[in-house]
Amino acid sequence: MKAALRVGVAGPMRVERESVLAEHLETIRALHGQCRDGRGHVNLVRVREKLIEDLENQGKELDVSYSTLTWFCREHGIGVKEKVPAGRIVTGPGEEMQHDTSPYSIEMGGRKVKRQCASLVFGYSRMLFICFYPRFDRFHLKVFLTDAFEYFGGACRRCVIDNTSIAIVCGSGSRAQMSPEIEAFEERFGFRFLAHEIGDSDRKGKVERPFDYVERNFLVGRTFKDDVDLNRQAWQWVENTANRRRMRELKASPVELFAVEKPALHSLPLYVPEVYRLWPRTVDAYGCISLHGMKYPAPASYIGKEVTVRESKDRVIVVDGGKELAVHAKKVEGSPQAEPMRPTDAPRRQKSAKLIEEDRLAALGEPMAAYLGALKASRGPRYWCSVRKLWRLLCQYKTEDLLQAVAKAHEHRLFDVNRIETIVLQDIAQKDYQLPLEFAAQEIESLPEYRLGAATPEPDLHDYIPDPEGEDKNA
Repeated sequence: MKAALRVGVAGPMRVERESVLAEHLETIRALHGQCRDGRGHVNLVRVREKLIEDLENQGKELDVSYSTLTWFCREHGIGVKEKVPAGRIVTGPGEEMQHDTSPYSIEMGGRKVKRQCASLVFGYSRMLFICFYPRFDRFHLKVFLTDAFEYFGGACRRCVIDNTSIAIVCGSGSRAQMSPEIEAFEERFGFRFLAHEIGDSDRKGKVERPFDYVERNFLVGRTFKDDVDLNRQAWQWVENTANRRRMRELKASPVELFAVEKPALHSLPLYVPEVYRLWPRTVDAYGCISLHGMKYPAPASYIGKEVTVRESKDRVIVVDGGKELAVHAKKVEGSPQAEPMRPTDAPRRQKSAKLIEEDRLAALGEPMAAYLGALKASRGPRYWCSVRKLWRLLCQYKTEDLLQAVAKAHEHRLFDVNRIETIVLQDIAQKDYQLPLEFAAQEIESLPEYRLGAATPEPDLHDYIPDPEGEDKNA
């Protein structure tokens, strides 16, 4: 105690002792550059082994552990990257906004469900907007940003995002290429997406911080009935709590700073169209169409027919061309099953009992009328398609050829119209396209046309033909 008082310090002085590796500092630096693998990574185990081998060759001994070597390297900056203080990006009013998503496990209706929380933060005022979705894709990105821009009354000129495939089709960072659908969305609201470089997630740190605030404040002590109740409470919390709390670093609340930033925002277009996407669907035997695993009723008269389903933010509309068939509230996981619609309207069109083509074919004669009667009994509902095919054959071939083929088909009970066309083609080929084969093949060389077409005289090949007698003599 008396020694400490004489020195004049509160605690004992630290004893500085030099490491046994200090005299080998330059050798360790050289070995650190040599002991690298194919990927450029340093192996300090090999550095220690090589150092001990070199000292043994010099007749010296060194007994140090691996942890001592790694500590020595850290103390002298060997293989250690220099720490760079994090920079702070200060943006002006209306210059930048940041967007990101984060998954949460939320208790809803007495059970745990997973939801994606989408967030948008303005860089200058820190104004926040959030919304929860069961899933998040390109469609939901457009829905969320449209709601956020309408909430703020405008958009900043730049939106910083990560390298998500929801918006990017290829590339990353400054070389990222947005999809054509996203580029059209950018043009609509007058802003541009900016993807940060890979590994530089701090570039959008302003949107990362509120996720912790959502988890530790909004989701604590609250219960939710369904997704509608969840988003309703989230928007109330954003309006009354998140955007009104005073931030220490800004010395103001987001609402107060937003009053300065709002005049600098890019204004909304005069008309903001509803975000939607179209799906082709076929009405099943139960009178329903399926979308994202949920069933929606459709008119019973459309069973087995293909319709177009228009999906928007909170509605599902079944349409057929320009006719709206049904409108339903969009369902999420846990919604009640759909019940088929009651037949409130008649079918779109009542088919006539006879076709005009049928009368014209029957007027060709008794063979065609008899065949049509047998065809109707055999084909049933498909009879009308066969009648139209027969009418097309009548427009393509001669009447007498078609009547002969129909008579043969009726005789052999062939009710496939394609077989009738085959019979017609066979009859035409036998009657009109037979080649004259009366002449002999050896007469071709004596024809005047053959002689006229010869460009050179016939070659004399007698010198190349061996004489049978000469062969015997040579043998």
